[in-house]
Amino acid sequence: MNWLLFVVIAWLFLGLEQGLRDAFALGALGFAPSFAFVLMAFVAMSAPRTTVFWTAAALGVCLDLLFRLPMPQSTGMVTIVGPHAIAYALAAQLILSMRALMMRRNPLTLGFLAFVGALLALIILNGIYTIRDAAGAPIEWQPKRQLVAAMGSALYTGVLALVLAFVLLPLTGALGFPDHKSRWGGQRR
Repeated sequence: MNWLLFVVIAWLFLGLEQGLRDAFALGALGFAPSFAFVLMAFVAMSAPRTTVFWTAAALGVCLDLLFRLPMPQSTGMVTIVGPHAIAYALAAQLILSMRALMMRRNPLTLGFLAFVGALLALIILNGIYTIRDAAGAPIEWQPKRQLVAAMGSALYTGVLALVLAFVLLPLTGALGFPDHKSRWGGQRR
């Protein structure tokens, strides 16, 4: 994998996540796409296993550092390192399990895998924050509201992945990922 190019792309996607997430939010619940998850799903769709898990953990920690939760009865915010990293690693495992069944060079594949993976990651995040809230952590969390928002956000992330596939898929060779041809569409032997 070309780590220098990946770091540049990750920096760009994390900047888009931080800068445009609120601008792209829809509805009263705030359905918002995740640019960083689209990148992680793209890497999970193409890269070797070890690379996928390191990428998921790194992007998850970066998002943990960017994601702030409100504290009850105050104007303060709290940052918790770990939940996104765990959720992204588990979602990466799901994508790794499913990628053998997919045509990897198809934009619809990235959209579908990003949707399914984001849904799992957001459900895991909701569970982690719900447990922390129930255990008395100083965070303000509404599990039912967040679960509904997670479903809409996962769908929105899948749609965003479908659009960004036309930018990311041509970078497969430049990033050093193997070129996987479809088994039914003329695989070279």
